[in-house]
Amino acid sequence: MEDRKEKRNNNIKFTRRIRAGRRTYYLDVKVNSKGENYLVISENRKTEEGVKRQLIMIFPEDIDKFYDALQEVREYL
Repeated sequence: MEDRKEKRNNNIKFTRRIRAGRRTYYLDVKVNSKGENYLVISENRKTEEGVKRQLIMIFPEDIDKFYDALQEVREYL
């Protein structure tokens, strides 16, 4: 029987890890059951209780809007 973690990672086509102190961010391009790509941005954060994980999924039809908004936000940081 396949491990759940392995099963979850089988649909990853590309990944980029960003370490930032107690946080680690992952940008994963995954493929769904229909063969369509989508982006998952996840944050793993170490806390006293353990590791907390948060996910954001961005679908192809929204990626341009998301990218444009990120560029705009970057100007203010």
